[in-house]
Amino acid sequence: MFCVECGREEELIGSLCSVCYAKKHVHPTLPDHVDLTLCAHCSAMQTAKGWEDIGSVREAAELAVESALAMPKESKLLDISVQLSERDERNLAAKVDLLLSVEGHEFRRELGTIVRVKRGSCTECSKQQGKYYEAILQVRGPERSLGRQAEADMERLVRERVASMRKSSREVFLSKAERVKGGLDFYFSTISSARSVARELQESRCAEYKESSSLWGRRAGQEIYRMTFLVRLPGFSKGDIVESAGKLYFVRGMSRGVVHGIDLRTGEDHPIRVRDAGECALVEAKAGIRKAVVLVDKDRELQVLDPETSAPLDVPKPPGFSRKGEQVRLVKTKLGAFVLSDSW
Repeated sequence: MFCVECGREEELIGSLCSVCYAKKHVHPTLPDHVDLTLCAHCSAMQTAKGWEDIGSVREAAELAVESALAMPKESKLLDISVQLSERDERNLAAKVDLLLSVEGHEFRRELGTIVRVKRGSCTECSKQQGKYYEAILQVRGPERSLGRQAEADMERLVRERVASMRKSSREVFLSKAERVKGGLDFYFSTISSARSVARELQESRCAEYKESSSLWGRRAGQEIYRMTFLVRLPGFSKGDIVESAGKLYFVRGMSRGVVHGIDLRTGEDHPIRVRDAGECALVEAKAGIRKAVVLVDKDRELQVLDPETSAPLDVPKPPGFSRKGEQVRLVKTKLGAFVLSDSW
């Protein structure tokens, strides 16, 4: 069949050969320039959906060019390649190679444009700059002081959780963290993120949990509230030795409402309810538990080398005791000396 335009004999698209059809119908276009607005603080890109984390400036520029591309009717973009070259610090020249499919035929096109890079401030960075927050997480200890180690642990945990949540939501950030009398205060950008961390501490640290709200202002006729989440840590954590009701326990774990302890004498699991947790007293923190060399291993007791006095010390083995090496964990208390099973 012959093309009605040029008379070429080949398979036609409608009544036109592929060359004439391309001249008439395959015209992807780009504007003379494409504006790319990046946040000056975090390099997020402003798109039709709002501010998005893209990656590098070049990735953002490529995306801006692709978004500005106008395609012919009933065409399909099969491939696009964007080559960028810097004209100056605010302008990038873009050479764009396209592969299109129209009516089952493939066509290649080459276009060009200028990407103009502008700087702005995204919504979340503007909030951060203004110290915006919707909730405060107050972390406190059982006494007037949380303790330096606990403060360091809590700050690391909170910042790790915020960084993790921020990967899925740019709205999540910490406005500030400050040391106050009795502990730490963390200022969260969203109520949900603060509540999530507070609930995690309640669950994993068997902490006391309270929440309250206060009227902050009005927006679009609606009352806006700020939340305060109080988490009071029990003063001990997993791996510590505590005393409760005259008995000593190794803290195997902690969950909402329960401290899971192992009786140092009997080796039995003993759950301590939260209502009794206030009666638990820290005897020895995990970091302070010493290692002792085993001298003699008998059926019901061990003779170890006291790490403090270097003298032999006989210590009873709790039922179910096991050890993997030549050293065992030793705890010396006013109630006696105890060895900890490696299975705990």
